[in-house]
Amino acid sequence: MLDGYVDIESRTSELMLASGVLWAAVLALGLAGRWFVALLLSVFLFHPWFVIGASSGGKISTKLLVYPLGVWTGLQLSAFILVEYYANAFSGAPDFLITGMHPSFAAAYWLYWVGGFMTVTLAYGLYFRTYFLPEGEWDRFLEEVEQVKAETNTTGQSESAEVDD
Repeated sequence: MLDGYVDIESRTSELMLASGVLWAAVLALGLAGRWFVALLLSVFLFHPWFVIGASSGGKISTKLLVYPLGVWTGLQLSAFILVEYYANAFSGAPDFLITGMHPSFAAAYWLYWVGGFMTVTLAYGLYFRTYFLPEGEWDRFLEEVEQVKAETNTTGQSESAEVDD
């Protein structure tokens, strides 16, 4: 099940549109005073860009949708839900601190920041050669750069004109 791929080649425009709609929804909800719902929805702003950016040849591995994207999403949602819960439960100074922090900030720090950072960093290390830079992809990229350079040099030479000082 996780060894499959999802073809996103034809869905890139829809993913970018979804990103814009999500931004507009987060903004509208925030302006309407529904900041917590906007915060939860903002977690999904990353998804279209991740799917497009982590794809290779118009396809993305289902493994990447589960880890890191699924785990990252769970950590982010958990962090924001706990921030809301602890902020309401301990609006003043609580009787205890978590690693020296208010429980609501500790949730944001440990789950959102550290957990999210570690998830993405570890996934990059684990999957770099397989999904982010598959064998031969770098060579294809360098060939494409050389081709663009050659086309630019050919076009630039034929269109250049001498300027007298």
